[in-house]
Amino acid sequence: MSSRLVSPAGGSPGGPGRRRQRPLNPQTAFRIAVIGGITLAAIGILVIRLWFMQVIDAKGYAQAAAANSVRTLIVPAPRGLITDRSGKTVIANNQPSVNVVAFPLEVQGAQRANEMAMLAPILHTGSAHLMAEMAHGQVASPYEPVVLAENVTSVVRAAISERIRQFPAVQLQNAYVRNYPLDSFAAHILGYTGTITAQEYPSYTAKGYLGNEQVGQAGLEAQYEQYLRGVPGQTEVEVDASGNPVGSGPLSSTPPSQGDNLQLSIDMATQRALENQLRQHVAGSGTATGAAGVAIDPSTGQILAMASYPTFKPDAFVQHNTANNRLIAGYLASSRSPLDNRANQGRYPPGSTFKAVTAISALQLGILSATEIIDGPPQVTLYKTVFPNFERQDNGFIRLPTALMVSSDTYFYQVGARFWKLYTNATGPANDPNTGLEQQQWAKKFGFAAPTGIDLPGEDPGRVPTPAWKKAYFSQVDPTQETWLPGDNINMAVGQGNLLVTPLQMAVAYSAIANGGSMVTPTLGMDLTDQSGQVVRQLSDVTPPRPLGLSPAVLAVVREGLRQVAQGSLGTAAGVFSPVAAAGGPVVAGKTGTAQSGNKGQADHSWFIGFAPFDNPKIVVAIIIEHGGVGATAAAPAVCATIAAYGPTKFNPNLCGHPAPVKSN
Repeated sequence: MSSRLVSPAGGSPGGPGRRRQRPLNPQTAFRIAVIGGITLAAIGILVIRLWFMQVIDAKGYAQAAAANSVRTLIVPAPRGLITDRSGKTVIANNQPSVNVVAFPLEVQGAQRANEMAMLAPILHTGSAHLMAEMAHGQVASPYEPVVLAENVTSVVRAAISERIRQFPAVQLQNAYVRNYPLDSFAAHILGYTGTITAQEYPSYTAKGYLGNEQVGQAGLEAQYEQYLRGVPGQTEVEVDASGNPVGSGPLSSTPPSQGDNLQLSIDMATQRALENQLRQHVAGSGTATGAAGVAIDPSTGQILAMASYPTFKPDAFVQHNTANNRLIAGYLASSRSPLDNRANQGRYPPGSTFKAVTAISALQLGILSATEIIDGPPQVTLYKTVFPNFERQDNGFIRLPTALMVSSDTYFYQVGARFWKLYTNATGPANDPNTGLEQQQWAKKFGFAAPTGIDLPGEDPGRVPTPAWKKAYFSQVDPTQETWLPGDNINMAVGQGNLLVTPLQMAVAYSAIANGGSMVTPTLGMDLTDQSGQVVRQLSDVTPPRPLGLSPAVLAVVREGLRQVAQGSLGTAAGVFSPVAAAGGPVVAGKTGTAQSGNKGQADHSWFIGFAPFDNPKIVVAIIIEHGGVGATAAAPAVCATIAAYGPTKFNPNLCGHPAPVKSN
């Protein structure tokens, strides 16, 4: 039996009783296609982005995630020590300290402002200052900590530790602070350290510095910065969202490496004696405003002592507090310029100490004979100008050694006139700037008008006047004075006029006279050593002495004159030094100088430059007492006491005699 399907309406399938689906019109189909395309594109972009994040950028995101949980702490390196020549006495070292640092990327916007506002009163500073430091650090070195305060007190450390959760980006960092255990001892040699300034930042970061270190800012600390600085270490620790360390210990740690130690040529006893003498003679003078001195080994150029007075405390620039800030303000405001190193930066007329250079120059040029007798009257008229002798003394007819012994101005004025004749009679090439300037050329051979090359920054070259210099200088100051005249040569012969020198230059020049005629390069650094004591770099004796080509006969006659200054019956410094030799001490030779300062109403500068022992010199000492008066009364006794302190020439300083009544300069 068959059956047949019948629709409820009685119709067949597909008949009029079934609802028919309408076909899509073109507009609807287009809309669906667009929506589908957009959906597929979005899914594609999402897939690609996920692929980039999980494959291409995986390392970067992993680092970012680690940065949120791992903090890298820089461990500052201690600077190398600075010692005396024995290596036993430390004159610059390090003390452990604590700095307050902050990580700029971990605190932003209003949170940073709030955190710095709470921190400012604890650090006794302004919040604006802290915000500026954070902003600078974020731009300059965003991943490194910014030092907000150095060497903070235990009170500050406790205050921050108690509220550490209020300062999630702030941390107490162990560090080192430079320390000068001997107070102001050798201050101008050592210099001091300080924070890298904004102006210095680009040059230091280019050398690999982070920018928040303490660096040498003056003296040897600056000169040998690259060796003293050391290599910082680092420690990685895991921290929570508040910046607090978590876990049992650091994830990794690299210890810092201390810088190389610097061993100086300074002899402690000689340095102390020199500093004491400068201080005493300035304090006891009544007219003196400052002083400077240099002691040098004439054979090697090694500096045995160097000092300038008034002085300063290097620690004031390192350990910031109210008292030290006042000290610094006083240094900067003082008219006596205690921060200046007068030994290699002070410019002075050398006065009669320059007569030894004049004598050698004239003898070498053949315009003066050692046996020639020249009158040294109370005054001499040269080119219609009267040139008086010191205190109008009449030295009579004398030869060169005696002229040096009594320091006869009128004798050397006449020698200066002979240099003028060389200038006016010069027949060299018209385009040769040195034609007729033999006096200046010899001065430059002895190292004047140029840096000595000492390993200290900021050395002044001094000045040797020439016709070209005078014209250029006075054309701007006083055009009526720009012509080179006889008086320029004559005054230069006695160390006056426009001639300017430093005490260091005088010590180096007299070293050539003492050692047989060779110019040495002065050095303060002897060796750089590592922490095991091994020498990693030799600093002294690097530049060999430079012979001047002096005639032995010329040198002998000038040296004899200098010996008579300190030992002769009429020697200007015999009252100071002859008692030493008489008691069995070393025979000292040298020259007094009384230099006109050019400041009306102020006393002359007092100079003495001496060397000992005469037959085999081991030390040269040059000292100037600013406005200290006659050379024999202030500088000569100071030189005597300084020579007395040095081992190879050591004697009882009480043997140093007293200068005779003022008769000569």
